[in-house]
Amino acid sequence: MQIHFLLANRNKPKSSIRMHIFHRGQEYRLSVGESVLTKYWNFDKNRCKLVREYTEAGFINKRLDEYENIIKDIINGYGIITPTQAKIKADFTNHKDQTNIKAGGISHDEQQQYFTPFILEYIKDCDRKRNTVRHYHTTINKLLQYERQYRVKLRFFDIDITFYNSFKKWVLSQTIGNSSKHYTKNYVGSLFKDIKAFMRQARRMGLHDFAGFEEEAFSVDKEETDAIYLTMEEILKIYNLNITEELLLSNGYDNRHYNLSRAIQSLREERDRFLIGCFTALRHSDYSRIDSLNFKDDIISIWTQKKDKKVYIPVHYLLREILQRRNNELPKPISDQKHNKHIKELGRLAGIDEEVVLSKTRGENRQAEVRKKYEFITTHTARRSGASNMYLAGIDIKFIQDLLGHSKVEQTLKYIKVAAEDNARRLQSHSYFTGK
Repeated sequence: MQIHFLLANRNKPKSSIRMHIFHRGQEYRLSVGESVLTKYWNFDKNRCKLVREYTEAGFINKRLDEYENIIKDIINGYGIITPTQAKIKADFTNHKDQTNIKAGGISHDEQQQYFTPFILEYIKDCDRKRNTVRHYHTTINKLLQYERQYRVKLRFFDIDITFYNSFKKWVLSQTIGNSSKHYTKNYVGSLFKDIKAFMRQARRMGLHDFAGFEEEAFSVDKEETDAIYLTMEEILKIYNLNITEELLLSNGYDNRHYNLSRAIQSLREERDRFLIGCFTALRHSDYSRIDSLNFKDDIISIWTQKKDKKVYIPVHYLLREILQRRNNELPKPISDQKHNKHIKELGRLAGIDEEVVLSKTRGENRQAEVRKKYEFITTHTARRSGASNMYLAGIDIKFIQDLLGHSKVEQTLKYIKVAAEDNARRLQSHSYFTGK
C-alpha cells in the first residue's frame, strides 16, 4: 500500500490537498478537507515546509499524519476484499468522525468542532463582568486575525503546544496599531489565559476532552512590570493646581472663551475624580462611581466591581475638603480613555515632568522607555499611589491589604512599587549603615 498527499492544483496560490492511495493495482483519491499555500508545499516529501513564516504548516502536517493512519486502518480491515472508491470514501469519513470522538472530540457535526465559532457564541451569553467580556473580545479578535493571516480554521483538537508556540510567535511579531511597538509579555499571557478558559468551558459543556492546552509548557507568561506612583508632594501639586484661563493660555490652549471654559470645567472635574482615587486607593471602575450613599460617619464603603468584595476606607482629610468644596456632589462617571487623557494633562500642568525610565518586555526583548513622568500617569496610578503613600506613612501592610480588598498580601505588595527603594532611603541613616 502506498499513500501520497498531492495538491489538487499546484498552479494556484492556494490548493486543496488530496490523498492518493495505491493498493492491489487500484488507485483511490480522497479529499481530506485541508488546503495549503502552494509555495509552502514540499513536493518531494508531500508535506508542508516547516518554516517560520508559515506557522500553519505544523497543524496541517499533523492532520495529514492522522489521515494516513486512518486510511491504513481502514484498508487493513478489508482483508482480501478490494473496496470500491465509494466504499473507501464512506468508510474514511465515518472512521474520521469516530476517531475524533474517541480522542475526545465532539459529534459528527463538523461545524461544532471549531474553536473560534464556539468562543463567539459563548461571549454572547456568558455572565462575566463587563471588563472580562471586553478582554474576551480582544482575544477572539486576535485569534480571528491569526486565522485570516494563515488561512486556517482552528479546531479544539488544534489547541495544543504546537498552536501555543505558533500563536505566541505570531503575536510577539505583531505591532500595536500603526506604531512600531510590540505587545508586552503580560498582554500575550492574558490572551493565553482566556484561551485556556475557553477550552475549559467547552470541555465542561461536553464539546471536547482534549488536554493539550493543559501541558506545563502551555503557560500563561507574566512579569512584574515597572510602574510609577505619585508622591504626596506630587499629589498636592495636582490638588493645589489653580486651573485658570491664564494657566491654559500659557500652555498653548485654544483662546476662544467657550473652549477655555469647557477645558477648565473638564480638568477640574477630572482632577477631583483622580484625587478621590489617590486618597482611597480604589480602581477607576470603583472610584468613578462613588456617590453620597457610599459615605457614612467618615467611612467609605463600596462593593468593588472586579472582586465583588466590600471594602471600607476612612475618608482622607483632603478628600473631605474636596467634598466640601463640591458641596458633596461627586463627579459623574467617565470612560477610562477620557479620564486617562485628562489626568496626563493635569500632571503636565502641575509640573510633574521629571524624566522616568520604565522597562517591560515587548515582543521578545525587555525594553526601557524614557519619558516625562506625567506621560506614564494612568487611572491605575491613583491606586498605586494610594497604596504606596499609605505604606510610606507607616500604615501596616495588613490594613492596606484590607483597604485594597486583596485576599493575599502578595497582591498588595505588587501595588507598593517603590517600597524597596524607599526602605533603602529610610535605612540610610540607620547606625548599621552609617557606623555611628
